Amino acid sequence: MSKIIKWAILGAGKIAHSFVNDFSATTGGQLVGVAAGNKQRAAEFAAKYSLPLWFDYEELYSSNEIDAVYIATTHNFHFEQCKQCLMHGKNVLCEKPITLNDREMKELSAIAHQQKLFLMEAMWTWFLPPVLQVQKWIEEGRIGEVKVIEASFGFPMEKNLAGRLYNIHLAGGALNDLGVYPIALSTLFTNSKPNKIVASSVLAETGVDERTGIILHYKEVTSSLYTSMINIMNNKAFIYGDKGYIEIPEFFKATAALLYDDHHNLVEKYTDDRTTKGYNYEIQHATDCIAAGNIESNIVTHASSIIVQEIMTEVRRQIGLHYPGELQ
Repeated sequence: MSKIIKWAILGAGKIAHSFVNDFSATTGGQLVGVAAGNKQRAAEFAAKYSLPLWFDYEELYSSNEIDAVYIATTHNFHFEQCKQCLMHGKNVLCEKPITLNDREMKELSAIAHQQKLFLMEAMWTWFLPPVLQVQKWIEEGRIGEVKVIEASFGFPMEKNLAGRLYNIHLAGGALNDLGVYPIALSTLFTNSKPNKIVASSVLAETGVDERTGIILHYKEVTSSLYTSMINIMNNKAFIYGDKGYIEIPEFFKATAALLYDDHHNLVEKYTDDRTTKGYNYEIQHATDCIAAGNIESNIVTHASSIIVQEIMTEVRRQIGLHYPGELQ
């Protein structure tokens, strides 16, 4: 009988609740615990979902009852928490962005290989059925050669200068919370590092970016990406080829994809009728990889996460955004 992978969540915030709710739609794993900086908060979370174990962070690292950890804390903590989990023998699925820069991601990849443990960035969008259908259409040549990618992700958030989103010490800002989605989408459909990056941003009083525009130039493709946490955007992605194009409404949580010819005629529409939010697909993939003894995902590879981080690191260099305490 295959071993059941025992999971714990590190961090008891909003996204951790979504993880729990979708976990029940997976097989091969068992969610048994949660850790928080405040152990009482972990206990309350565990009671809500009938989890038998709750920890502070150090207790989770040293526990012999956990095989895999889903890290759901703020961005600034990801690197150190991933590192501690790996060094203590835990496989890791970490929320995006997995680190604050490419050097940190490269170090985590090296540690995962040294420890022979699984490490993956939680790019849940890459596993959604509509996105997989888009990949299939492109592979089949339905839109010809991809030439242009457009994606925007933005909506107005509360402008609380004392809150997490505006806190530079917590790696706040539009780029980390929202901008990683269009950057990751561009990486998915180009599978390469851009030759040139051009970025422009408007920074808030606290130093984080409120809205950012990015142009990525690849050998054959140009990506135009936008993100904002002060205004609504269409939150769509378009992949344009020389024979047609594809539209993905609300691409970050995609439930549909539309295929058009080069005269704007709708040729085909794919609709996903899932009953979950969609986190279950990445959870299932990670569980299967861990059970198989894999160190990396063949979908969200370490190399792809490094490319995303190289882009984001260069964008922040251009817009003058540096997070205190990040590994240089």
